[in-house]
Amino acid sequence: MGYRNYWYPITEAARVVTTKPVSLRFMGEDLVLFRGENGQAAVLADRCPHRGTMLSRGRVIFPGTLSCGYHGWTFNGKGECVAAIVEGPESKLPGKVRVKAYPVEERFGIVWAYMGEGEPPPLEDDLPPEMLEPGILFQFMFEEWKCDWRNVTENYPDMLHAIFVHRTSPEMVFQKIPTWGKMVVKSLPDGKGLYVQGPGVEMQTTYPGLGKFPRNLWWRVLSRRTPGGVGASVRMPGHIVLAKRREPYWGFPYTGWQWPMPIEKNRTLILEATVTYPTNAYQQLKYRFWWHCYYKYAHRWFFTHQDRRLIESENYRDPEMLCSTDVGVTIWRRLAAQIARKPHLYQELPRDAAV
Repeated sequence: MGYRNYWYPITEAARVVTTKPVSLRFMGEDLVLFRGENGQAAVLADRCPHRGTMLSRGRVIFPGTLSCGYHGWTFNGKGECVAAIVEGPESKLPGKVRVKAYPVEERFGIVWAYMGEGEPPPLEDDLPPEMLEPGILFQFMFEEWKCDWRNVTENYPDMLHAIFVHRTSPEMVFQKIPTWGKMVVKSLPDGKGLYVQGPGVEMQTTYPGLGKFPRNLWWRVLSRRTPGGVGASVRMPGHIVLAKRREPYWGFPYTGWQWPMPIEKNRTLILEATVTYPTNAYQQLKYRFWWHCYYKYAHRWFFTHQDRRLIESENYRDPEMLCSTDVGVTIWRRLAAQIARKPHLYQELPRDAAV
């Protein structure tokens, strides 16, 4: 269910309103979102401590709070019980009862939650450097895939898949695509992940006893660019940033970002985003048009979903036969286990403690 003690983008900020709660499944947990004090987004465990009813089936009766739909136990954005409606205003429950609340920030139109224990680090610690550059235009969407989140994350340390899977994509028509290549894997300067690259070796290769692949090469001669300079940064807790490159049809630079996150077994929430670099109002309008009319639909169908159709057929627990092209995957798995923020150790309860 993913690595704890990290910030995660869990939903669009516009989805969380003041009039009703929002139910969300994330990292194997049921969460409820609503607008707390001063309209700030709040994220609580979606269970009332009274009888276990889902708080997301409750109501917003008092501004900035959420009341359970069963007996009216009412909680603020910090998870503190502030009223028990059916017990009346003299109830002794307020101040003594609370629900698990997760630290929350709103940034870039997204609700971010710290899915861990203790004091969270600054949100900036868990963002890629590209997100912190001044003057960027950040555009995003969420999508659910039916697979283990690790299959999606490891699709990028396995960079050489691209020259086979995506060679039929319309986006690759104007690029020279090699037949095979070799993996390059480097540690990131900040130690939070890997930089991976799969430069190609040959445009056409003869395979013993089989023949040449690809059979025809003439149309690639007309191509303008050879992929291989584009790499990706794979960072904890599992998000991928494709290095800045030039859009093949529109001609401007942009950076792609994909963040797979576990919802539950074989369900993955993916944040799909781009960072562009407008210098004036015309470019900003152009980039917004490109995102909404091309990238959000055509790019996902003709490129990203080529991966999806294959990845959703994988089972992460099936036996594997790894080879030289999987060096990025094996290094990533080892590194992630080593540098993951460790969960806080639970103190042993005294034997006479109430449970």
